[in-house]
Amino acid sequence: MRWRAGYPEPHEFKSVYSGFMIQAWDSTEMRITVVTPLILTISLLSAPTWAVTVVQCKDKSGSVTFRDRCPPEADQIAEQKLAGAARTNADTKLAEVMQRNPVQLFSMPNCDACDLVRHQLQARKIQFAEHLVDTDAAQQNALKTLAGSLTVPAVAIGKQVVTGYNRSALDSALKQAGYPLPAESSAGTAAKP
Repeated sequence: MRWRAGYPEPHEFKSVYSGFMIQAWDSTEMRITVVTPLILTISLLSAPTWAVTVVQCKDKSGSVTFRDRCPPEADQIAEQKLAGAARTNADTKLAEVMQRNPVQLFSMPNCDACDLVRHQLQARKIQFAEHLVDTDAAQQNALKTLAGSLTVPAVAIGKQVVTGYNRSALDSALKQAGYPLPAESSAGTAAKP
């Protein structure tokens, strides 16, 4: 094991989870020496979104470290991009569809059919804005303009409107708008406007 002249012999701490051996000379200086090849481990984790770049540095004494950038006295010998959390294709598709065809639920309190529609949208993990029309005249006018009547529940999917509770009609309208089937979606929840 190597340590710097003028410092006491280092104390070793091994991390079982990370594969690092930490050599501590005193409380103000710490050097991390990689026991297992970090770059090989990182290369197994690939994703289309890059979160950070890690460089492998070698100083004049031959010690190798991994950092975000090499210090001036060290040479960079390798570079590796670390993947961030990538969105799945289903998440991306659902987000795009929700932007093109937002879903609005017009409902009233104590309405069983409204509860069924709400549950169906939540089960499909579709974000929606819910508007209560029982006492809000502006929401009543919006519903009358969209649906032609004050029937609740009413679901506006983009410019298409489904009134009343009809599970197959709602599924069909969502499918036409491009919303994925329940097994295909993995993001989204009910949201208040």
